[in-house]
Amino acid sequence: MILIVSLLLVLNFILFHMYSSQKKTIENYRDNALEAITTHEDMKETLRIGLYHRYKRDLVEDKVENPLLFEHFVAEIMTSVRGGSTYVTKGSGDYGVDIEEETNAGLYLGQVKCYNDYNPVSFDPIAIIHSQMVKQGAIGGYLITTGKFTANAYNYANELNIDLIDGNQLVELWLEHLDSKRELVSEFKALPAT
Repeated sequence: MILIVSLLLVLNFILFHMYSSQKKTIENYRDNALEAITTHEDMKETLRIGLYHRYKRDLVEDKVENPLLFEHFVAEIMTSVRGGSTYVTKGSGDYGVDIEEETNAGLYLGQVKCYNDYNPVSFDPIAIIHSQMVKQGAIGGYLITTGKFTANAYNYANELNIDLIDGNQLVELWLEHLDSKRELVSEFKALPAT
């Protein structure tokens, strides 16, 4: 009888130790996951700020780069993520339309703004895109910024079929675009040699 009680006590101790060990492991996984999410959000914020600094027009530094680089960058992302084909309009005389996107559903018009957080996008560019949507018979539009939008911008765009894509959402689309490129490269690598 003493042997059975001793075995039960040892078995209970082993089970308790295994339970405690597994509980600690799960807590570590949870803590690491929370840290990774926070780090991931910090990384996205860094990318958003980096996009602004990469594409901002700096009159003081007198950049020699093509001023339409940001428009081309966004157009490539939109083509990759939404499908269809995009056309970047010329720099002036475009009546506020930076990107024309033709999809199976129809024409979408886009405008991009490389703004920082201290200069949020107001409702004015939304009015311009909406006006051009009506003139050109577009079924939708979008306004994309590296920064943020004002509350009035969101109120004005409501029910106009114009998507407002802020800097954080732009980074999400960019990461989705990069994933699709990575998948495409993986498909090429997977082809067997003949």
